[in-house]
Amino acid sequence: MKKDEILAKAREEKSDEMENFIQDKSMIWIILAMFICLCVFSYTRLERNMQIEDYAATLNIAASVGCLYRFAKAKQRKNLILGIILGAAGIWFTVLYFLKYFGA
Repeated sequence: MKKDEILAKAREEKSDEMENFIQDKSMIWIILAMFICLCVFSYTRLERNMQIEDYAATLNIAASVGCLYRFAKAKQRKNLILGIILGAAGIWFTVLYFLKYFGA
């Protein structure tokens, strides 16, 4: 390929690396904010002897999906393992939540 062909092809992609980088970084900040909020809300619920399994399930499932997505794109085994572990924990907390919610 010639230099002009490569440049033309890059322009056609309409993919901005800076935009993708910013999008990826924003997701990290979103997850961090969610984690902090869930910790604060969980603590206040625990102080009142209320259940927190729904918060724990939310955090674990969200983190699991992120890890599994990274595995699908980058094929790093650690993301698969972490995604499975977090997903299992999320399912466990979901089951506990519904068992307590329905009084079983």
